[in-house]
Amino acid sequence: MWEKLGHLFRVPELRKRILFTLGAIIIFRLGTHIPVPGVDPEALKNFFAQQGGGVFDFLNMFTGGALKRFSLFALGVMPYINASIIFSLLTAVVPKLKEMQEQGREGQRKITTYTRWSTLALAIVQAATMSMLIVNFGLSKGGIWFYVSSVITLTTGTIYLMWLGERMTENGIGNGISMLIMLGILARFPSQLASTYNDISTGSVSPFWGVALILLFIIVIGGVTMIQQGQRKIVIQYAKRTSGRRVYGGHMSHLPIRVNQGGVIPIIFASALLTIPLTLTQFIPALSFLMPYVVNGSLTYIIAYVLLIFFFTYFYSSIVFDPKDVARNVRDSGGFIPGVRPGKPTADYISGVLNRILLVGAVFLAAIAVLPYLFAWVSGIRGMYLIGGTSLLIVVGVGLDTIMQIEAHLVMRHYESLTKSSGGLLGRRKG
Repeated sequence: MWEKLGHLFRVPELRKRILFTLGAIIIFRLGTHIPVPGVDPEALKNFFAQQGGGVFDFLNMFTGGALKRFSLFALGVMPYINASIIFSLLTAVVPKLKEMQEQGREGQRKITTYTRWSTLALAIVQAATMSMLIVNFGLSKGGIWFYVSSVITLTTGTIYLMWLGERMTENGIGNGISMLIMLGILARFPSQLASTYNDISTGSVSPFWGVALILLFIIVIGGVTMIQQGQRKIVIQYAKRTSGRRVYGGHMSHLPIRVNQGGVIPIIFASALLTIPLTLTQFIPALSFLMPYVVNGSLTYIIAYVLLIFFFTYFYSSIVFDPKDVARNVRDSGGFIPGVRPGKPTADYISGVLNRILLVGAVFLAAIAVLPYLFAWVSGIRGMYLIGGTSLLIVVGVGLDTIMQIEAHLVMRHYESLTKSSGGLLGRRKG
């Protein structure tokens, strides 16, 4: 194991990316411990202790404890996630945005610019609302200077995290935004596990449920790995064609369709979207009567969670995988699916396979999301959702994506070394 890790650092390009990612992680964790001026830390600590796994604990999970300290990164990347959700939905219904998306890199750059400005607007609104909540709960004396400094600090922290996540994607390893969310969840694991151990040691929870929790972790991690790596391979046959004296084609290939096309995106999007009504009911007194229906773990919350997971599973797949384009590319390259005519029948066949595969993936994601709530209800373990299936799904999913990124860099390095050999390819000398 240590030999393999050492091999990673012997590749210069990969070593730079790993060190950059580690540096970004250190900066992120340091930022979660820098408090916003004007907040009573002791009162804030007591406030979160009284929540007992409520909405604030749920929001705090995605910020790695930054919200509990009301620190520089208290908003986390949630404004960016919400902005991304909004533009993902708008792209499907607004022709102008759809046209931009089809323009390739230039169009995507414009959409990214709009997403960044929307993130800024959402961060300002959420920072102002969060500051009002801090004052209303008596955690700060308030005043105009507190509001100004708090809004500027929280907004700046979110924009910096957005920038840091993009730099991690470009110069580091893996998806930077997803990695920041994963780090926030991992940072909460030790305290939640310690709380669970304390419940068991004091006798409030049976030791049987502690063993069941460990088994549940193993089963969920194994299931997530299997689903994340699972593929349905469609056989593609290429017809023979003759060009001069050479014969091309005549071979078989496969079109892989992942069981979970969206990875952790449906879970992250659904969780982020459900934080909006949770936050509004806390911030707006007139909506407080809705709290029992939207609080994390309620029946309506779980139903909405499942429906959103199904929606984002199919919606995200429709954005990243178009059966018509795939069928057209297969036909243009001289390929066909045995027993299926080229063109529209091929697109319909691929779409049918995709829908069945996505149904399996969506059911699995929904089961993983609901399982912690059912286990918490049966076992009595507090805050189970903080270390349950959803959290593990994000952690394992992002971890697998990171490993695949590392392997891709190693493969690129391998082929690069072939082109840089002294004799060149096929024994040719470099001029």
